[in-house]
Amino acid sequence: MKQELVRMTSMDNLEMVGILYEPEEKSRKIVIHIHGLCGNFYENRFIDTLAKIYTSKGYSFLTFNNRGTNYISELLKGDDCEIIGGCYERFKDCILDIEGVIKFIKEKGYNDIILEGHSYGCNKVAYYHSKKKDNSIKKIILLAPCDITQECIEYLSKEEYEKAKQESTRLVNEGKEKELIDFSINGNGVIAAGTYYYDFLPGGEDDFIRYRDGKNGESKILKSIDIPILIIFDNKLIIVLIIFFLIIQIKEEIKIDKYRFKKSIKVFR
Repeated sequence: MKQELVRMTSMDNLEMVGILYEPEEKSRKIVIHIHGLCGNFYENRFIDTLAKIYTSKGYSFLTFNNRGTNYISELLKGDDCEIIGGCYERFKDCILDIEGVIKFIKEKGYNDIILEGHSYGCNKVAYYHSKKKDNSIKKIILLAPCDITQECIEYLSKEEYEKAKQESTRLVNEGKEKELIDFSINGNGVIAAGTYYYDFLPGGEDDFIRYRDGKNGESKILKSIDIPILIIFDNKLIIVLIIFFLIIQIKEEIKIDKYRFKKSIKVFR
């Protein structure tokens, strides 16, 4: 397995750094991994295992930092830089990141792409595919897709949830979207008002994976997925099912987790 540090740019010129793992023999097939909320390309240890599995099956594997990397990050933008990260990113801008990476990969000769997301990255993968319908994307893998709105409702106290809702609404109306508000779910305890208001409250563009009310089946974004897709909720089954997915051409989705299966059974039909 060969490894290369790569530098790519989003469609709005943010520099994104990652690692490209390649099998010994040249391949035109690749898995592109999109990390979760405030994540990065290296911290999750399962990345190492995925890289070994994919390259052993003849796939290259790319993992990279998108604009939502870490809580607050300084990313290069041409000769300048931009302060962004998970606390400041807007979900809809994931299209700019993924499109930029796919452009980079195509220039390297890859034309058979599996787009893979983890946690909040799953939302980004599904959203990108629904908007772009790139024929070079042959399959999708979603590792533990999240209901981001439910996460806020479940893990914030009722008082903190209502306070964040009120403060973010007020600040957005005042044109202060970048101002930080309290948000205990993040390790640094804050999030930008605009990010919370537009992307974490019910009804945002990322609010289409909805375990909380069983309305996944009503999502136009999820219904638009018309290529083989693997959805995994159980961490213990990730590697086994991914190997199976790579070898067998799956025509219908696989869903694991009895509780969520009942709520999401209509998602892709």
